[in-house]
Amino acid sequence: MEKPVAVFIVEDEAIVANDIKETLKSLGYTVPGIAKSGELALEKIPAILPDLILMDIHLAGKMDGIEAAGKINVLYDIPVIYLTAYADKSLLERAKITEPYGYVIKPYDERELHSVIEMAIYKHKIEREIKKRDSILFAVSSAVEWLLRISRDESLRSPELRNFNTSDIRDILEPLGLALDAGAIGIFRTGNDPTGNKTTTLIYEWGCPGYHSCLYKQELKNFSLTALGLSHWEDQLMKGEVISATRSMLTEDERPLFDLLGVKSGVILPIFIREAFWGFIAFFDITERTRSPDEIEALRITANLLGAAMGYR
Repeated sequence: MEKPVAVFIVEDEAIVANDIKETLKSLGYTVPGIAKSGELALEKIPAILPDLILMDIHLAGKMDGIEAAGKINVLYDIPVIYLTAYADKSLLERAKITEPYGYVIKPYDERELHSVIEMAIYKHKIEREIKKRDSILFAVSSAVEWLLRISRDESLRSPELRNFNTSDIRDILEPLGLALDAGAIGIFRTGNDPTGNKTTTLIYEWGCPGYHSCLYKQELKNFSLTALGLSHWEDQLMKGEVISATRSMLTEDERPLFDLLGVKSGVILPIFIREAFWGFIAFFDITERTRSPDEIEALRITANLLGAAMGYR
């Protein structure tokens, strides 16, 4: 169940602000805060980060609503709807620059307020998805450029598989990790122990600031997916299938890998080199989340690029 939309009110008339608050609550929104000036709004908003802001254009104090909205737009990317009793042409021209998501004329109509808020929330959601998709596409194009640069290096042309250094991995993984807002990215190599049993080792890693590196954990060196309750993952990956999982979806026997890594969800994709299964790349999150089809397709392209780069002759 989605949480209610949180609307922050910036209005210098206390009676009007309280009336708007009660109206919003009756419409199913929450009101996490009210500010009577632009300066006070900029103090409160960082701690609250509401979904939307209702901003009176005319505010008491040195900063009017337009200036405050401009700063909020730059700093926090929170949609703003202006409240105004009147608006002359010069005022509207100034307001346009801040890219508002709508205007509500006071005294406001409840149905109009509701519809303007819903349209603003929907528009902002779509814009965020487009920005995210563009960021992912840019990250993937950077990976393609990286692959082409590797391919043009005549000194690397050999029948041996390509070994990457840390900077190689950072160049391809960091832009994608940032675009996806991922918690961590790990590249796992599969092999065989002296008895012929399959083993897996975490060999490369990228992590966000909140992630604790696991690259040197002994438990992630030459471990068995079967021993961690994930033999079916191995079968799926060898068939070229993508695995998307959250910790809550896994059984108790299947959770040790996520627990070792300190993550709550992940998308795991196979890496094939010269048509042979080599290992897998995993995109993890430190909170539970699911990835969209567009995101998963970008991850699939990345896995294919890695396999092509490592197997390039």
